[in-house]
Amino acid sequence: MLIDFVVISIITGLLRGGSFKKLSSIPLKRLELIFFSFILRYLPLYLKGNALHVASRYNLAIASISYLLLLYALFCNWHIKAMRLVTIGVVLNFAAIAANGGKMPVSIPALDMTGLNELKPLLFDPSYLYHKAVDSTTKLRFLADILPLPPPYPRPRVFSIGDLLMGIGIFIIIQRAMLKKSEAGGKIV
Repeated sequence: MLIDFVVISIITGLLRGGSFKKLSSIPLKRLELIFFSFILRYLPLYLKGNALHVASRYNLAIASISYLLLLYALFCNWHIKAMRLVTIGVVLNFAAIAANGGKMPVSIPALDMTGLNELKPLLFDPSYLYHKAVDSTTKLRFLADILPLPPPYPRPRVFSIGDLLMGIGIFIIIQRAMLKKSEAGGKIV
């Protein structure tokens, strides 16, 4: 979902007469930690055999370390006002994931609305490390992936309130950067 927000933000910025080159003026700090947190979180997708078993056993720890690194990097960027919205979204998602054993719960009715029925088996597969179906044991259900984005949207999705807040924050950051008037040494804040 975040990639969708980035692409939509850039296209909107260009349609509004913004400059793609101005994105480099965003004063991001600790960008390497953001990338490392994503690598750590999603590397298990490529693991097989015993390595996958170990990742499954320590899924909550891996997710927690990944999110804590990401949150540290986001707090390092607190000077960017819209990054605060991104950070709140990440905190909400992390709360839902941590409360549910390292997996983001996904609403089956919301998934049905999007037509992504092929993803249902993963939600019931204990070896899948990222999502699980919302059920009677789900904690913080309101923070789960419960919001459907069905067709005609070209990439149907189910997303969370946290995802929405992150997307809005990213949209604001990109718009401000792309549409920033040229100033001597001006930075996006």
